[in-house]
Amino acid sequence: MILQIVTFVILTLGFSIYNVQIFLNKKEPKAALLYGGLMGICMIVGSLIFAKVDIPSTTIPVRSIFEPIGKMILQQ
Repeated sequence: MILQIVTFVILTLGFSIYNVQIFLNKKEPKAALLYGGLMGICMIVGSLIFAKVDIPSTTIPVRSIFEPIGKMILQQ
């Protein structure tokens, strides 16, 4: 399992560095920063998934916002 996580991180990191350099060569630093940040999050979440850690759902905050709005619409 540790070998899978290390391999995943090394491959993802190498691919990310390559693509960030391409963005920087095209003079797009905002895109490079956004891409690097998203890939960092993906590496963390992917490593936790490989380690079989239970990750809480990200839909709970969105559901708590939109559920009351939906109920108000249905009551009308």
